[in-house]
Amino acid sequence: MTKDPLSASPLWERFQKAARNQGRSPVRLLTNYMRECLEIWEDQHLDQEIRHDVQRSGYREEDAVEIVRHSRREKRARRAAS
Repeated sequence: MTKDPLSASPLWERFQKAARNQGRSPVRLLTNYMRECLEIWEDQHLDQEIRHDVQRSGYREEDAVEIVRHSRREKRARRAAS
């Protein structure tokens, strides 16, 4: 059975040591970082899709921003009225 490349990496050893010195779990830190990266990439992909859709629709990007702001204001107003 071979050792996985991450656990054999000197970088992982340094990361583990630094995390433990900070009183943090290296696995939890890495997991949280990966989750954040995935969310950022998904947001970037969504942003690209929105830009593409906006270009096809004839709206400008500023129009899309205003539509989103308006929608959020309406949601807040509905929640406040409830």
